Amino acid sequence: MFSSSAAAGLISLILAYTLFKRLTRPSLSMVRGPPSPSFVFGNLIELFQRPVGEADFAWQSQYGNVVRLKSILGVGPLYFCISIRSSAAFNPQEDRLLISDPKALHKVLNTSTYGYPKLPNLRVLSRTINGEGLLWADGEDHKRQRSIMLPGFGLKECKAFLPISKDCADSISMKWMETIGNSDGQGVVINVLDWLSRGSLDAISAAFDVQLNTIENDLHPLAKKYQNFLADVFGLPPPKQIFILAASKFVPTRILQWLVDNGSSPRLARVRDLKIMVTDIAKELVREKADALLRGQGNTDIFTLLIKANKDASTKKRLSDEELLAQMRTLLIAGHETTAATISFIFLELARHPRVQSRLRDEIRKTETTIRARSDPQLTATDLDAMPYLNAVIKEGLRFHPIGTYPIRMSGRDDVLPLSKPVLTESGEMINEVFVPKGTEVMISIPAYNRCVPPRLNTLQMCNWEWYHSNKDIWGEDAHEFKPDRWLDGAMDDKKLPSIGVYSNLMTFSSGPRACLGWRFAVIEIQAFLSTLVGKFEFAMTDRAERIIRQPMIVMAPMVEGELDRGVQMPLAVSVAPQDGDI
Repeated sequence: MFSSSAAAGLISLILAYTLFKRLTRPSLSMVRGPPSPSFVFGNLIELFQRPVGEADFAWQSQYGNVVRLKSILGVGPLYFCISIRSSAAFNPQEDRLLISDPKALHKVLNTSTYGYPKLPNLRVLSRTINGEGLLWADGEDHKRQRSIMLPGFGLKECKAFLPISKDCADSISMKWMETIGNSDGQGVVINVLDWLSRGSLDAISAAFDVQLNTIENDLHPLAKKYQNFLADVFGLPPPKQIFILAASKFVPTRILQWLVDNGSSPRLARVRDLKIMVTDIAKELVREKADALLRGQGNTDIFTLLIKANKDASTKKRLSDEELLAQMRTLLIAGHETTAATISFIFLELARHPRVQSRLRDEIRKTETTIRARSDPQLTATDLDAMPYLNAVIKEGLRFHPIGTYPIRMSGRDDVLPLSKPVLTESGEMINEVFVPKGTEVMISIPAYNRCVPPRLNTLQMCNWEWYHSNKDIWGEDAHEFKPDRWLDGAMDDKKLPSIGVYSNLMTFSSGPRACLGWRFAVIEIQAFLSTLVGKFEFAMTDRAERIIRQPMIVMAPMVEGELDRGVQMPLAVSVAPQDGDI
């Protein structure tokens, strides 16, 4: 991400600064975790160059919901799922925390949101990609921006965009029918992610009242800029990039921003190029929407609602021109690849589980029959919500394959995080809370929370029934299985689930004031795409689909092992689904 010349200039500064930090920082060394395989890279290579969740699940199984990891040059064990009451004893290392305990997550993300701000170096990257929008903002700026944007993402407003998502899904359906027809009606291997990416880009841009029509023609300049963007910029990070990104926290923000703005890295150039194009489009939109509102002709698209809310806000709360433009950049990237990747992973699970796919298709077709029987055959959000198995599949897909992976925060003050599950420390003590010194990096493992299971028990834990009982899993002992039935017939209601997340106690859309603003829009879009495409097509595995890995690149995306140079893809066999009565 950064130019190679920046690394040499940083190392001497890092060594001096980290030595000072090691000598003065309170200890968190009682937290258990895996040994570091590398002094230079710590455990970061394991975390960021392996498929998403692979390291998390192994550590969770061995150490429970608190795992200590090391960062670069021995700087900073990453703590996997918080818990420990640390003493102020000498600690030769700076510590980080990676958490997945529900109570700890609730405090970090819900009750003490702004007490755990984003890291300054990561905000620099966010500003470079999206500008000073919602993903970049913190504290009072974040509160102000979110209050302006909320009116455009209420339940009523999101449901109003269902026809857009349905039209995009229908357009993909016609393209696939045409492709299959050209192959004598036989099933063909399709990179479904490519088409879903086009469809989600068309849907989110249409919600801004911008018609890209990339499903029909992917030659639109903006569509070409977004194609494989996350993979090109953040995919397959080499060790050098992992090191420099971790080390950049020690660089003053202004210097780091200058390095990013002027760096010669092809990845940075790609980011700046896209930002310029989206900004130009956003500027024209702002002008058009503002003029329309003055004439009393305002539309109901997201951008019009945003401009209207901004116009009606008090002077102190209004978004600046840069903030307004940044929101479009933020929403385009946040609501585009993430939704497409989520749907593609659900298709993968349907291909792996034919009975689940057939059962879902049966429900879809029964609903279609009901819709045709009424005088108005238009699909509604109520129809989608009334399909229990469709929504169970969606919830399980969001749980099993969370596209967001490791949000990182930093404690703004000394704090104590409570735990819903006690953990065992290095000294054999069972503890129920963890002391977090000011400045500690807190990394959240969404994959681990979404599959939270009891760890393997040692002798001390097996003798402690109270501890074992409190460590009962959230999702069931089969949490590592794709099982939509867990969401049916009130099965999840019988569990005492934590009050976290904005959708079904999942962390997929995060939680609290920083949760994904467009989560309702995303769920409706996923409902529309699945109900349309699964009703018409059957998905099956291919040899290449068997080699799909969950690649980390800020968000999670599918890649084929052995074909990583080809970027993100989801090659599945797609054929016309058998009709009722077909043999």
